[in-house]
Amino acid sequence: MMDFINKDFKLFYESPSDIPAPYHFEAIFDFKGFENDLLSLSLHIQYVEREDFTSEELISEGLSLEDTFEWSGDLPMIWKNRLALSFSKYKSGSCDPKDAEPFIAIEATNSSTFVPRFLEFEENLVQELMQAIFEMAEKEYPLFLGFQFKNIDETWNKYQGELSFANLNFTYSDASGRVEIISDWDKLQDLMNAIFIAEFINEKATEDLKKANTFSIFPGDGFWYTAGDSLRKPSGNTNYFDILEMKLRDLFQENL
Repeated sequence: MMDFINKDFKLFYESPSDIPAPYHFEAIFDFKGFENDLLSLSLHIQYVEREDFTSEELISEGLSLEDTFEWSGDLPMIWKNRLALSFSKYKSGSCDPKDAEPFIAIEATNSSTFVPRFLEFEENLVQELMQAIFEMAEKEYPLFLGFQFKNIDETWNKYQGELSFANLNFTYSDASGRVEIISDWDKLQDLMNAIFIAEFINEKATEDLKKANTFSIFPGDGFWYTAGDSLRKPSGNTNYFDILEMKLRDLFQENL
């Protein structure tokens, strides 16, 4: 394990250079070491070149008028082991990304620099870390999701709840109101990756799911999407809905 983990260090992130303003940003995560019982850090985000855009243009894109974000605090301890495992695999050196790659580097207190071996994989982790901090800062809420699918015994299930990046879990209730928690983040990630490659037809979606025997997804945008109608499989993926239903069965199998 790299020695810098047990001391104060900074993680620098910059979005890929081919991402233009007003979306392009730089971020600094200032960690207070991993030797403590708390995971304490601060985050500074600076969006670059937003002065070229009017407030109306930013709002129309769903963006904040502020070009900076500041936060300091403690993250749930589940993040400590996850980050330590990732950071321990960094190698000594400098980051030289391609246009489509992010800049990611750690600077230790002695000014030594360390970089991830795989930028794309590490970018996903950094994005999730930022999302966790946004939740802690109440800048954003956990993602509210819903699933209705049929089990192998022909029983229909409907689950709704919150996917939390801060706590790395999914807290949901079933049709009877029973509350459960799924903490297998790898499976939750895999499910999210599968869901969001689908095509969502907003004009055909509904705010309420009226049929109890249709395969449907609520992806957090306020609407239910039904397979074959408002929810379309990705081009060329003929078995998409079968695969997605299998992933749901596997994820919820202990509680079916």
